[in-house]
Amino acid sequence: MISRFALFLCAAIALSGLTGCATTGETLPAGTLKVGWGRRSIAMPGPVPITGQFHMRVSQGQFTPVLAEALVLEDGKDAVIFVSCDVVSVNEKVFLAVRELLEKEFPAIPAEKLVINATHTHAGPSTHDNVINYPNKMKITPGSKVQAFIAQQIADAVKEAWLNRAPGAVAYGYGFATTGHSRRVLYLQDIGKKYQGTSGMAMNGFAKMYGKTNDPLFASYEAGTDTFINLFYTFDLKGKLTGAVINVPCPSQTSEAVWALHASFWDNVRRKLQSKYGDIGVIAQAAAAGDLAPRQLHYLAAEKRRYHLKYAKEIADYVKKPMPRYVKKGDPPPKVSPNSREVTELMRAEDIANRIVAAFDEVLSWAGKEKFTSPVLKHEVRTVKVEKRLFPKALVDEEQRKFKASMKEKFLTDGDELTMLIHNSKLNSRRRRMGSIAARYATQQKEPDLLTDIHVVRIGDVAFATNRFELFIDFMHRIQARSPFVQTFIVQLTADPRGRGSYLATERAQKNKGYSATPYCNQVSPKGGQQLVEQTLKMLGEVKK
Repeated sequence: MISRFALFLCAAIALSGLTGCATTGETLPAGTLKVGWGRRSIAMPGPVPITGQFHMRVSQGQFTPVLAEALVLEDGKDAVIFVSCDVVSVNEKVFLAVRELLEKEFPAIPAEKLVINATHTHAGPSTHDNVINYPNKMKITPGSKVQAFIAQQIADAVKEAWLNRAPGAVAYGYGFATTGHSRRVLYLQDIGKKYQGTSGMAMNGFAKMYGKTNDPLFASYEAGTDTFINLFYTFDLKGKLTGAVINVPCPSQTSEAVWALHASFWDNVRRKLQSKYGDIGVIAQAAAAGDLAPRQLHYLAAEKRRYHLKYAKEIADYVKKPMPRYVKKGDPPPKVSPNSREVTELMRAEDIANRIVAAFDEVLSWAGKEKFTSPVLKHEVRTVKVEKRLFPKALVDEEQRKFKASMKEKFLTDGDELTMLIHNSKLNSRRRRMGSIAARYATQQKEPDLLTDIHVVRIGDVAFATNRFELFIDFMHRIQARSPFVQTFIVQLTADPRGRGSYLATERAQKNKGYSATPYCNQVSPKGGQQLVEQTLKMLGEVKK
């Protein structure tokens, strides 16, 4: 006999357009999906380091929330735990610490099913070691303390999501929202001598990252603009929206050089969605976007005019109360110009968020008509080998020469603390990057391959495939075009127990040079990128069976 609860449940499911309802028995059918959400702030108080530039920055305060949000999907047989984190990248020490905390504090949670991705905001708290081995006068929270704080906050968000899991439903779809633009500018001639890259930073050739487009030699952009936005919604059994995974081919790196904690356009997205739908969860994912950025490069005057006409009130409000910034002792707070780059970047974030939210609403209007309560859930993790980018001896010798020259450059030992920090941390970064070339060359014959993890998650006719790199979009398209799934979400910059990822550039990018496609920037060769594609497709085929 069917209980009143079961009848009520089936009626609710029918009214909500859900599929997979049990019509007999008093319990939910085997395979019913359970959904849980959790959230924690990762804004550690105090002067925490901020990464995303060659020089270190130190937080002077918090401009927006910076979050770790967790989503658990579990059906009694398998599970996935998605976490998005408002940081530039997730250090492997933080990832391993989160897994250790879960295993110690809540062993029922399958920590091996954890997928943490960085949104790649350039104004999030650093997850890295940040050892200060150069002269410095500025107070900075040690990297190890920040790592421990962030790891505990992520673990707590996961525990909350696990405890909150309840029978639910999911839906999916895709829409269109221009978020990222090609940031690699191509020229008609090799401009390496004209725009010489600083040693340890870039090697320019026919391409330059964020190159000038009003140069007579400007030819084109190297990459296109991917306007797809993949969306995956979660609901309770009454059909109420509880959250969504939003996957866009764009890193959230507006406001790249600020000295305050800021989630970039994801904060705008969250606020707008929560004002419409209540306190829903958001997993913010960057699809492959190693050669894309929020910044467009050739329509600058038109862009600024757009923002000043469209967001006049927002600009005026911000100028009156700008984000925290570094101010030297005794100096008055600087005034912010409405025409400043800072304001342009903030309005760019607002504009991108409006496009994401519009696509979110449009897709929900039709994708929400087909909800699934019992989709097939499979989560596979595999460690694969991909070919490293190997170096010729001549390149190594040249980098060693430059490295030795940089060792003759002096750290500042006196003066104001800001000038010292910027100069010394930048010099330290350059030395480290040049020195890494020789270190990698020394091991490349014995260790020509890099080990990395790939997570592939099947949820019905949708799949998620991860990688730890800033992946150029060609590799994503190669996967999506051959994937056996209706939609395939590529998730870049996911945490890996063996280390952080670097840019993974294409064949043509490596030939063209420029930042993001130089030996400094690439752990893996273009051939290794194709190996990543093939391994991912193999796993997708296996979970589809």
